Amino acid sequence: MNRKVYFGNGTRQTWIPAPLTGLVASTNGFSIENQLLNGRAIIKRSSGSHRAFEASWLGSMNADAMEDNLYTIKDFSDGLYGQGPFYWLDPYAIDTNLLPPHWAAPMLSEQGWPTIATGPTTTYAATDANTKNYPTKSALFTFSSTAAFESAQKLTIIIPEGYKLHFGWHGSVNSGSATLALRMYNRDTGVTTDTNAAVLGVTSAARTNTQVNGNTYSKAEIFIKKPSGATSAIEVAGMIAQVLPEANSVTQGNFISGRGTSALQFRGLPNFEYYSAAINDGQVGLSASFLEV
Repeated sequence: MNRKVYFGNGTRQTWIPAPLTGLVASTNGFSIENQLLNGRAIIKRSSGSHRAFEASWLGSMNADAMEDNLYTIKDFSDGLYGQGPFYWLDPYAIDTNLLPPHWAAPMLSEQGWPTIATGPTTTYAATDANTKNYPTKSALFTFSSTAAFESAQKLTIIIPEGYKLHFGWHGSVNSGSATLALRMYNRDTGVTTDTNAAVLGVTSAARTNTQVNGNTYSKAEIFIKKPSGATSAIEVAGMIAQVLPEANSVTQGNFISGRGTSALQFRGLPNFEYYSAAINDGQVGLSASFLEV
């Protein structure tokens, strides 16, 4: 939607006005620099990181439509529609890769990023036949138990009406029937339905192969799932997710690294600056700060 951003939490999602040009999106992590006695220097820093967003708006405080009213943002902060975490469809990632870096490339957990699944044994190996610029290593998840497994680590993506979530994971199923699954939440009833995403090879030009229609489902959770039965092992080189208008399709091509965020929390309360009660249904400036969690 033009000049709008899709935003919400697990309970309620809506379009809100897009922030003003110049939104600051900083990348943060641990870093320390020391000077050595021999005159040299060393730097220690985390490979993993999180992002912080400093956003500001100019618009109406009293518009009738929720999607045009800047007070909607404060309503979310106040808990009017439930607590966080909060999610948004980053306009810079919505048609590239909405996944955070460590979901798009699970190999990053070897370097200190969070894992996408706690439970299976995780090892790392060179990505074979890597002709589409996938990460140099793949994460190999091995399940030794015959019991069913569902990862507690889940990534939520919200989906507007009139749009579709497109998802694909690239790698291989080495044994058994473990896979990446999507849990879809019915927009009207909240009832969930799981669908398994078939694996794509790292040599495939198709970036995605699984769709979730926003007219039916309000959000989807992505996670690793293994049905009960034999032991299983899957190798995940990379994942891609886009949310596009329902008539659009994902272009084919090489791997796209993750440009999205996992979830957000308000760092503090939004601040208003009143300009004119007589203009634009209450002309105000609004600023808010978000932290990726």
